[in-house]
Amino acid sequence: MKNAGLKNHINAFSAALSAVYCIWSYVTDKTVFELGDGILSLSPLALFDYVICKAIAFAALFFFVRFVLRAVEQRKDKESVYAGVAKYALYYLPIVVIVLAVKLPGGFTTNDEYAIAENARRIVHDTWFNYMTIYYYIASFMIVPFKYGPVIIKAVIQLLTVGYVTFRSVRYFGKKAGLFMYILFLLYPVIAYIISAHRLPVYFLLYLCLFSKLSFDLAEGADIGKGQLFVLLLAGAVLTQWRTEGIYLLVLVPILILIVYPKFRKTKSAVLMILAYVLLQYTISVPQNITSEAGLANAANDRMKPFYAYTITNMYRNGLDLTKNEADLAVVDAYIPLEAISDINEYYGDINYEDVFILYKEEFSGVRKDATYTQYYDFTKAVKNIFINNPDVFARTRWGAFCYAALPYHFAPAGEGAARFVISAVKTVSYNLFIPVGFALLLLVYSLIKRKWFYFFAAAGLVAHWFIVLVLAPASYFKYYFPVYIMSYFYLITMIIGHFTKRDMPESIGGAV
Repeated sequence: MKNAGLKNHINAFSAALSAVYCIWSYVTDKTVFELGDGILSLSPLALFDYVICKAIAFAALFFFVRFVLRAVEQRKDKESVYAGVAKYALYYLPIVVIVLAVKLPGGFTTNDEYAIAENARRIVHDTWFNYMTIYYYIASFMIVPFKYGPVIIKAVIQLLTVGYVTFRSVRYFGKKAGLFMYILFLLYPVIAYIISAHRLPVYFLLYLCLFSKLSFDLAEGADIGKGQLFVLLLAGAVLTQWRTEGIYLLVLVPILILIVYPKFRKTKSAVLMILAYVLLQYTISVPQNITSEAGLANAANDRMKPFYAYTITNMYRNGLDLTKNEADLAVVDAYIPLEAISDINEYYGDINYEDVFILYKEEFSGVRKDATYTQYYDFTKAVKNIFINNPDVFARTRWGAFCYAALPYHFAPAGEGAARFVISAVKTVSYNLFIPVGFALLLLVYSLIKRKWFYFFAAAGLVAHWFIVLVLAPASYFKYYFPVYIMSYFYLITMIIGHFTKRDMPESIGGAV
């Protein structure tokens, strides 16, 4: 009874403190957002977004304050999840502080982040990077009224993720062995992306939290209540909707929940769980489909245009038969000049894999200024025909784009100094995508042979993620493969720790079921 009373007091205090902060934030909002004559002067859609983001900010503050208070109150309890997560998060704090101190003065890491931040300040319902990205920025500015507030919130999310995953590792493998999970968060890309507040650097952390919980709950034979189930389903829905390639999670998350938690395998429970998941998916998808008048007027900027322009540009130097595809290329030329495609390939070569330069590089013409929306649709049809009629060139192009992302760094030439060589070696190995992708494929095959179904479906999800990005990515970025990267190394590290501690995770490739 005493513990229940203290828990209620902590909940009440957390709610009250979060409410006071959110009320006070109406004052600081004026210094961050362009609110015109006030909140009520916003357009209906902007007002809707503002209110929703304020609710998200309140919920985030509530759960964070409650977490801190419970961690302090339970600090002497070695079994406390709150105290354990806080403890192992604090061990990682110096790294986060150093990275922020060194990199934050330089601002956001990409032009996209500046554009998202600007739209967030103007409460623009931008769906280009999915509305959830704008919501994340708006809510972050409400909590941290600072121009780089989203980066600070991203750093906090990373700290909590490190704390949670390491705590679960220590609890299962033992302290000495479990601490080796920190290796996962000392990988060069993971540290480097602390400073990035784009959606993928946040997305992969949420992905890791969801799948590490499922993995350790399976290993421990843990049970969950309705509240935790809701959180799992919500996380799965967010991951499904936030990134196009996350579509496979619509099916994968319920399957893994049924494998990990036997009590949901009863027909009624399974049906209710799946219905709740579908409802969450629908609810989260709704704001993405709200279209403003400005969005309708700018319809030609279809989300797939970068993919089409990028792929046809790179197919041009991968053996595309210009005579065989002459008719379709003539249609392409009416929208994007073939001369520009030829020139940009001649100038950049394989560097063209890096991004969709043909659409925005000033020295190249890109889309014709007088191109119509009808010509855009004709362009997409023509490009699709070229894809279908030239599968070998398409496959060679997409594989080339992956290889460009998979090896972004190379060993420094001999004779340029030991320090330079060591740094280049660390970057070359840690950023190499062939290692985690290869491991995911091996895990898929091995778990199928051994009938270890949790890891089979988890690995199948990673392979599906990789393949969708491989085929549809509109640029060759390492970060597109981050969920595959982080989860492959997570499973690899748990396998290694399990092997040396002789406490293999059930259904893992290192031990028997």
